[in-house]
Parts: sequence; structure tokens; C-alpha cells
Amino acid sequence: ILEIQNDKGEIILSFFEELNDGAMYIKVTGEVKNEVSHDFEDEIMAAFSVCNNIRLDLSDVTHLSSLAMRVLLSVQQIIDETPNSSMIISNVSQTTKELFEKSGFIDILCFEE
Repeated sequence: ILEIQNDKGEIILSFFEELNDGAMYIKVTGEVKNEVSHDFEDEIMAAFSVCNNIRLDLSDVTHLSSLAMRVLLSVQQIIDETPNSSMIISNVSQTTKELFEKSGFIDILCFEE
């Protein structure tokens, strides 16, 4: 488990990773605000360097900033250029799904209910 803390030492974002069946499962918990988007990107890219198939579980994400959404788009572009690789995003809240729909990312990223 990787935990990102704010200035007060409170955990604002955490990642639980598990390599299983040829895919890296990453459960993200908390708020992916602009100030932690770089950590969000680093963690996804580190997982991608270990395994070409990423499964992101966003069921416990309470906030996803526009910068974090751009991170997902950037990672998807790298994945699109890498043979035999994928990123599947699962368990997004209705609010987060609406953000992806409004931005047009719903047609670019791969989602699983």
C-alpha cells in the first residue's frame, strides 16, 4: 500500500496494488486532486513498467480532478502505442462517469462496469 499524506499528516490518497493473472490491479482510494496528480501518474506509470495490463478500480475515489483525468489520458496514449497493453478503469461513481462523459474521455478510455 502506498499512501499520500497532506501537510497535516492525513492520508488523502492511497494505492493498493496486486499483480494477478498477468494484470496489475490498482485500487485507488481518496481524492485525486491536482496537488497529488503527479503521484497518481507516477504510481500508474510504475505499475505499467512492471506489467502492460493495468486495471484501475476507482470505486473509492471521492474526487477526480481535471489534471488527474488528463493523467489517465496521457497514460492511455502511451498504452495505445505499446503492443499487447491495456488499461481498464472499473467501478467509477456516477458523478465521475459524468465527468468522463462531459470531457469526451468516455470514448477514449476503456471502462468496465
